[in-house]
Amino acid sequence: MILFLEDYKKYPNCIIDTTTKNTSFIRIAAIYKEMGIINNCFMLVLLNPQLQGVDPFSPNLTIEQMGMVALEARANPWYAFRELLKAPGLAGKQASYFEANRGNISLFWCFFNHVMVIVTQMRQTGKSFSVDCLMTLLMNIMCQNTQINLLTKDDILRRKNIERLKEIANELPRYLQQKTRDDANNTEEITIKALGNSYVTHVPQASAKRAYNLGRGLTSPIFHIDEPPFQPNISISLPAALAAGGAAISAAKDAGAPYGTILTTTAGKKDDKEGKFVFKLIDNSANWTEKFFDTLNQADLEKSIKCNSREGVVRVSIMLSHKQLGKTDAWLKEKLDESLLTGEDASRDLLNQWTSGSETNPLDELILERISNSKKNILFTDISFPHGYITRWYIPEHEIHNRLMNGNFIMGADTSEASGGDDIAFVILDAESLEVIATAVVNETNLITFSEWVCSILVSYPKITAIIERRSTGAMLLDYLLLMLPQHGVDPFQRLFNRVVNDYDEDRDRYSEIKVPMGRRNNDLYVRYKKMFGFATAGSGYASRSELYSTTLQNAAKRSCDKIYDTSLIGQITGLVNKNGRIDHEDGEHDDMVISWLLCHWLLTLGKNLSHYGIDTSKVMSKIAVKNTETRAEYIFRMEQDRIRSRIAELFELMKAEPDDFISMRLEQELRVLDKQVVLDQNEVYSLDSLIANVKQAKIDKKRSYEYGKQSQQNYRNDYATSYMMGHSGSFSDTPLSSNEIYNRR
Repeated sequence: MILFLEDYKKYPNCIIDTTTKNTSFIRIAAIYKEMGIINNCFMLVLLNPQLQGVDPFSPNLTIEQMGMVALEARANPWYAFRELLKAPGLAGKQASYFEANRGNISLFWCFFNHVMVIVTQMRQTGKSFSVDCLMTLLMNIMCQNTQINLLTKDDILRRKNIERLKEIANELPRYLQQKTRDDANNTEEITIKALGNSYVTHVPQASAKRAYNLGRGLTSPIFHIDEPPFQPNISISLPAALAAGGAAISAAKDAGAPYGTILTTTAGKKDDKEGKFVFKLIDNSANWTEKFFDTLNQADLEKSIKCNSREGVVRVSIMLSHKQLGKTDAWLKEKLDESLLTGEDASRDLLNQWTSGSETNPLDELILERISNSKKNILFTDISFPHGYITRWYIPEHEIHNRLMNGNFIMGADTSEASGGDDIAFVILDAESLEVIATAVVNETNLITFSEWVCSILVSYPKITAIIERRSTGAMLLDYLLLMLPQHGVDPFQRLFNRVVNDYDEDRDRYSEIKVPMGRRNNDLYVRYKKMFGFATAGSGYASRSELYSTTLQNAAKRSCDKIYDTSLIGQITGLVNKNGRIDHEDGEHDDMVISWLLCHWLLTLGKNLSHYGIDTSKVMSKIAVKNTETRAEYIFRMEQDRIRSRIAELFELMKAEPDDFISMRLEQELRVLDKQVVLDQNEVYSLDSLIANVKQAKIDKKRSYEYGKQSQQNYRNDYATSYMMGHSGSFSDTPLSSNEIYNRR
């Protein structure tokens, strides 16, 4: 069969059949092409060109044509799905062609590549029907001497499943139907004795011992688990079944026969034992991307999946919204109205949201809803070569270069050892609109290789400022960047968040030292100050984890709840819980992407001296999208408030650095005038007097530090001159005053 581009070499006579009457396959190929997928037509392939235009259901087929159809279906499952399998008619209607969508094509492609796949899909979108069509094809055409096992939630679903398989098989052309009177015809099993195949259904066991024994008995190469979060003891049965099926899988592999494991489900409850088990499987899997279609072969595919899954396993999670499955918002509203579901039940069944009932998320429900609804199609997926790192872009491929070269962007990164446990995650944020424009998650890699990749990004795009959490392997990543960036002519102090720049007003000598051009710096500068780079999480204060998960989280969510876009990031934000007054992820889950996202917001809102990184502070958050409900007057008011707040922040920075008391008084007067124009948001509290008092006290403390005998007069003069220039560069002439000029004027 054809799965990869290189497979076309095996079938030199094959064609792409664009004349098929099943237009859903043509549509999906067009969608893949628009998404930038190179291998976008495999589902339209026809190995035998003589079958083009031949109706496999025609009563006038010759024996030779019937044989060609059977051979094509056995070797080319895409032909079978496209031309042979039909959905039984309802309410007297005729059977209709199987409808291709991004969900079922991805599912089939993964199965035939022997990749374990977990499909989380809302109700009434055909996930069970798609798997049933696959099983019908395997049972009647592709397999021999094979047992297929189904483990489903209860007897009701078991019976419904058996009935669907019988109905689908009855819609096959008569000459392809293999069932005879000798085959089993009950509510628990289907057999095709002519081919030696059987389809056996099972239900979960309430007893842990029986659940284990059930799993041990499921020794088959093909295994389908339906609605696992709602099955008692699935955490016992599934591992036992996967272990028991090893021998059967090996035999199928040696014979070149189909084999694989599929889990299909709606979203469940993360605070249930079984729901938590399944959610962890999903969370530790690689997120599906159609860019996998463009991998070279199965070995390359497995490498890419392992690199992008938390546990380094060959397992993917496919979770698509109603829009990604070709459904409209009107369709979703209709289904919500028909189902009468509300609250968490509706979120799970129709919105793909895993819920936690026992613990609460720290964010407001309306904010959470807007975050969940911000999910957006990936507009471009880049797989780096030869690393296999996947970057999910939320801007079109043709816009990436120009946009990154002409804006302001922050890259937040939370690192790990990348050895199959925690992920390395990064988020790239547009500083002007707060949109998430790209995300990446790397689980298993060589850290030096990953560092080279990050270095290449920073060298290629000079408008990206990186803020890297210093814990774990973050220090190693920073050390590498400090070594390599200068070799490319890039100043680490201007591209990597560091406390020399951030705390410039606390140590002027230190800050003056890094303002020396790179070619004239001391060789040991980066070694002496390497601990100043990165966001070193503290127990308390502005760099504390509690600060990130309190003020920064609330402000970030309010300002950018409609611009999160990324499914994994959305899942981690909505999965946060309040545990005994402490905000954290649930046990067994992750928050690496949340931390990366929060670091970006922290830098933009609490970071100081941003202009040193080349960030235009007047443009920060300047493009926050106007809500549809905002009137023209409200828009003008909001823009004016943003301008006032931006000027207040600028004045505070000037006041902190200003040594002249008279000029400080003028700055304070302007601050008080602007303060009267500020309209506070709901729950926003701050005291101008308190902030001004803090600035004055900091200046007093700094002057006291220059007591006689502790600092030389020359050092004091140099510090004063530097700070004076910083506040008034260009105020007295077209060019800044030099240190000597300022000193001589005294």
